[in-house]
Amino acid sequence: MSATSDHIQPGYTTITPYLYAKPDLADFLKNAFGAEVTHAPTPDAKGQFHAEAIVGGAHVLFGNGFFSDPSMAAAIYIYVPDVDATYKRAVSLGAKSIREPADMTWGDRVGGVKDTSGNTWWIATNKK
Repeated sequence: MSATSDHIQPGYTTITPYLYAKPDLADFLKNAFGAEVTHAPTPDAKGQFHAEAIVGGAHVLFGNGFFSDPSMAAAIYIYVPDVDATYKRAVSLGAKSIREPADMTWGDRVGGVKDTSGNTWWIATNKK
């Protein structure tokens, strides 16, 4: 099914990740991956918020309200032009290293970090 279907919001795709997160994920996405924050995390009176960002053309939604479940985090596989530089930048921004970048048998160079909200990011560059 095409992402241009009338049942999908313009600019979104069939699958859009929604991450349980803290408001500081917006800054992490912007500074680590060059994201454009399109809906800033503004907590309401109960401290709940919803936010949205675009990372390399893909929408990522996150928050701690209606759609979130603190018992779960997410894993995202993200392609970037330079996995080593992006990995180092993410760690310098407070992400915990899961795996340093290494060449994989399927042709990607991949490193892993966990952001401060507990979401795992597998950062990859295709080397084929």
